Amino acid sequence: MLTPIRQCQNFTMHLSQINTYPIKSTHPITVNNSYLLPTGLPFDRHWMLVDEDNTMLTARKHPKLLHITTQIAGSNLLVQLPQQDFLIPLKPLPQSEILVHHWGDTPLAAWPQNQALDKALTQYLGLSCSLVYSASLGANLGVEAALPQAASFADAQPVLLTTTASLAALNERLDEAVDGTIAMQRFRSNLVVSNLTADVEDGWQRIRIGACELLVSYPCTRCILTIIDPVTLQAHAHREPLRTLAKYRRLEEGGVGFGINLQVVKGGPIAINDRVEILA
Repeated sequence: MLTPIRQCQNFTMHLSQINTYPIKSTHPITVNNSYLLPTGLPFDRHWMLVDEDNTMLTARKHPKLLHITTQIAGSNLLVQLPQQDFLIPLKPLPQSEILVHHWGDTPLAAWPQNQALDKALTQYLGLSCSLVYSASLGANLGVEAALPQAASFADAQPVLLTTTASLAALNERLDEAVDGTIAMQRFRSNLVVSNLTADVEDGWQRIRIGACELLVSYPCTRCILTIIDPVTLQAHAHREPLRTLAKYRRLEEGGVGFGINLQVVKGGPIAINDRVEILA
């Protein structure tokens, strides 16, 4: 069982990282300010790669995805491959829907994107694949639109949060620490909170960041992706840090936990250094 430890009352927790991943399983875009929507951060996991059977591709099996970078370029998403760049619209026009296989038994509706980009992605990964956009997000939805929980291609809930103290506690147990921004890339965090007490987030139920409020859903169960170095793309020979996490971060329902999944109950702007408050 995970037992939370109380946060020091004299320390003000604050937001220290904001990361969005427009294409699922690829390199993050790190920003200083953003906006929280019902689907999480803008453009987060709005796109996903699928194979020729329309089944999602992730860095768990295809680590080269981690070296695909993106940037917001006006009204377009700039997709950068090692040999070529592509521009695709941030709000694609509706296309003939296809059904793609994500987590769970129910297929999700998606729109195909750019055939030239698909060809380049196929060459880069060495397998037939294509990029799709979540049709549930629509082409012209406003920021306050009521969206289904599974609107994006996120694994679980719209927002994933980790804390610096929990990472520090993990590093103390590792023979070789995984420090800094690169370390958090292993955990695919949307939001990183700077704090002093490890694993205190286990006891959070509802939090406020700036003017936004988020409801904690459940711990994030960790997978094999955590052992892949996002720079070298090599898996750790001893399955670290997953092996060490398994020694002290076992979840009652099974698996290993690090970080928490959240839903946005009150949206609005957020920025680095925003105060983080525990409401419940």
